[in-house]
Amino acid sequence: MKRNVVIAAITAAALVGGGTATAIAVSGDDEPASTRQVDTWASDGERDDRRDDGDDDRDDDGDDRDDLDDDARALSADVSAAEAVSAALKHRPGTAVSVEMDDDDDDGEHRGRAAWEVGVLGGGDTRYSVWIDPDSGKVLGSERDDDDDDDAAGVRAALKGTSVTAGEAAKAAAAEGTVTSVDLDDDGPRGEAAWEVETVTAGGDDREWRVAPDNGEVTADGDASDDRDDRDDRDDDGRDDDGDDRDDADDRNDDRDDRDDR
Repeated sequence: MKRNVVIAAITAAALVGGGTATAIAVSGDDEPASTRQVDTWASDGERDDRRDDGDDDRDDDGDDRDDLDDDARALSADVSAAEAVSAALKHRPGTAVSVEMDDDDDDGEHRGRAAWEVGVLGGGDTRYSVWIDPDSGKVLGSERDDDDDDDAAGVRAALKGTSVTAGEAAKAAAAEGTVTSVDLDDDGPRGEAAWEVETVTAGGDDREWRVAPDNGEVTADGDASDDRDDRDDRDDDGRDDDGDDRDDADDRNDDRDDRDDR
């Protein structure tokens, strides 16, 4: 019995790193100890897959933490997304095309503080970012977005004929929760433009909505619901795969024990 316990313990330890382990079998006080080479067969590919899965999980966790930080800051802000849009347009006249809470200021664009970032389409093909203090409503900074100038014509085309502004879309969706972002979707499911709005409740329930640019009607974003279902399915699949891996490892250990007993 002791022999099997020792072999199983050493084999399980070796499986973590792969390779060959030497197990010492102790059978009794009057019998000599014997050694046995135990081969483990966790391939390099399997170990690489586990490491890759771990890296992906950490990246996803980091993105989730960033979203939670932005949500928490939006919930505690004295200035709403709609009010931030108004403040930005007073500083930089034009058409607001987006607004979102930005809790991360790695580049020092808004003095190292959380801020509402408002995207403004100015004259010609120029686009600007304006940062608004979520507590005071003051402008923390602004700059021209040269990288976004190329798609300015497409944005203008999508906005043509619309009557609902980004600020009004934020106000319309505010009935569903605290607005954390508004963005223009110029290529909707049926080719129509719409405002995409994200909200969060005090309980942490985040949702996505589509606001019609002609009448301000708010509807749940079907794509977002599908994404949540896909994430749930992936989580379930991941748990099932982990369970299958454990079952396979148990089966291999049982097979080795049977060979040792023979």
